[in-house]
Amino acid sequence: MHQSKNKNSLKVDIYRKIKYNLLQRHIYGLTSSFRVLPDFLVIGAKRCGTTSLYEYLGQHPCIKKSSHDHIGFFDSNFHLGIGFYKSFFPTIFEKKFFEFKNRKLLTNDVTSSYIQNSQTAIQTFQTLPDKKIIAILRNPIDRAYSEYNVDLQVNPDIQSFETIIQNEIDNMENKNDNEVIHNKYYLKKGIYFDQLKPWFELFPKKNILILSTEKFGEDANNTFNIIFKFLNLENYDIKNSKRMQKGTYTKLNSKTREKLLKFYKLKNNKLYNLINEKFDWEK
Repeated sequence: MHQSKNKNSLKVDIYRKIKYNLLQRHIYGLTSSFRVLPDFLVIGAKRCGTTSLYEYLGQHPCIKKSSHDHIGFFDSNFHLGIGFYKSFFPTIFEKKFFEFKNRKLLTNDVTSSYIQNSQTAIQTFQTLPDKKIIAILRNPIDRAYSEYNVDLQVNPDIQSFETIIQNEIDNMENKNDNEVIHNKYYLKKGIYFDQLKPWFELFPKKNILILSTEKFGEDANNTFNIIFKFLNLENYDIKNSKRMQKGTYTKLNSKTREKLLKFYKLKNNKLYNLINEKFDWEK
């Protein structure tokens, strides 16, 4: 009986993989065995500039971006198999053509939610242990308030930012939450140390690059060239490299900001020790 259940489960799993490869990915799914895996991943964080990185990095003549961002393979679609994942990337023949012309061809997976779950880090390492990892981080206060305002546009009846974050703080203090970071969290997504620690434990430190959203806003081309150096590519001037989807909304209440500065102070210091760099997030 137990063997029969396992066989049925295996059949369902195979059927599901075929269904998604053929019906959702079409010709890309059919040719997945002739496609490459990404050379680097941008793992997050949400509302920090990952969309801008996805759009603009592809301007470099040696980078071919995936067919779209937020593939979500390692957190949401891992069960669909490696063939499904490969369908989003260039073919082996395209890569060989670049190599024939004495040029590199790198491709990437930009999914801002990857940073949020340690299981995602494990599944990524099991599949791509030698790849390079990039994360772009924003002042966690601004990140939280930005995401709240995006949600507010969709649902004007949600509670105030102050009410929601106080409930979240209370839940964390009472340990009424778990390790998985759900969409309902605003503050927990900004505790970057907890999210990055599994990646630093699995991947070599030299394979991880941590960027600042604020520095990206001040000098985008310098940030891009830091990335290109990390990827062993030549510098390249990216055109029209402004951050996308900034959004405009009411300024955060000063008392709320002061409260969150205290909330994040020790958490940010743990991050700085982990990445051996300090960001200007004390205001």
